[in-house]
Amino acid sequence: RTVIAMAASDAQKRWELENSVEHVDSIYNYDSAQHQKWVAEKPWVSDPRYFKHVRVSALALIKMVMHARKGGSLEVMGLMQGKIDPTHPRGPCFIVMDVFPLPVEGTETRVNAQAEAYEYMIQYRDSCADVGRTENVVGWYH
Repeated sequence: RTVIAMAASDAQKRWELENSVEHVDSIYNYDSAQHQKWVAEKPWVSDPRYFKHVRVSALALIKMVMHARKGGSLEVMGLMQGKIDPTHPRGPCFIVMDVFPLPVEGTETRVNAQAEAYEYMIQYRDSCADVGRTENVVGWYH
C-alpha cells in the first residue's frame, strides 16, 4: 500500500473511533411484520419524547448531502424511509435506511410542496413496493 492510502485509512479509523461509528449492518434489515407490530402498539402516543435516537445509514446521509448541495442556496425537501426500533440497546430509535428527494419549489427560507410532489411521493412508494422495498416513510428532511 502507498503511504497516502495508509494515511487515509488511519484517518478514517481515527474519525470512526472519535465519532463512535459502529459497523453493524444488521440494524438495517427490515422485518415488515415486526415493524407493523411496533407501530400498532404506539407507545409514542403517551410519551411524546419516546424516541431517543436516530440512526442514519451512510447511503441515506450521502443522498441527503448530495441533494442539499444540488439545491445550492435554495431549500430542498425529501422523505426518509426506514423503520422504528423500540428494542435498540441505546433506547427507542428511528432507523433511516434510505431517502428520496421531492420535486418541490424552494426559496431561501421555505419549501412549497404542491400536488406534483404529493403525486410523486405516492408513485415512488408504489415503485418501491413493486421491487420489494417495503420500508415505511419515517420522516422528512429539508
